[in-house]
Amino acid sequence: MKRAIIIIFLALLCSCDSGVEWRDEPYEVIWTDTGGNRTLNYEISKNASIGRVKAEVIAVGSNVKYVVAKQKSIDNGSISYFYIDREKDDKHLNGDEIAQGPFSEARFLQIKVELGLPEFNRKF
Repeated sequence: MKRAIIIIFLALLCSCDSGVEWRDEPYEVIWTDTGGNRTLNYEISKNASIGRVKAEVIAVGSNVKYVVAKQKSIDNGSISYFYIDREKDDKHLNGDEIAQGPFSEARFLQIKVELGLPEFNRKF
């Protein structure tokens, strides 16, 4: 009985839960372990993706040309903004090679007008 309890405890401890909360292929916002751990990723296969914007992603939007993300820092709660040019993205690139940012809100709003970035149409 004691051994069974230990095995169940270890199974619960080691198990990870995850889910997709938003998708505009090949991009997706996923969470791992908790809903408060959302990242923007580039899906490379049904079961694998590459990070583009680290947690905590709190809003996203997209159009034919761009994907935008709003991030809340896990460390200090500050807000940052990012955008990705879909034409320049590739599954062989790392997030820091493709995601433009972090930007302040004021700078992001300027870039939004200049490039025609989409609105945030999904908030978490």
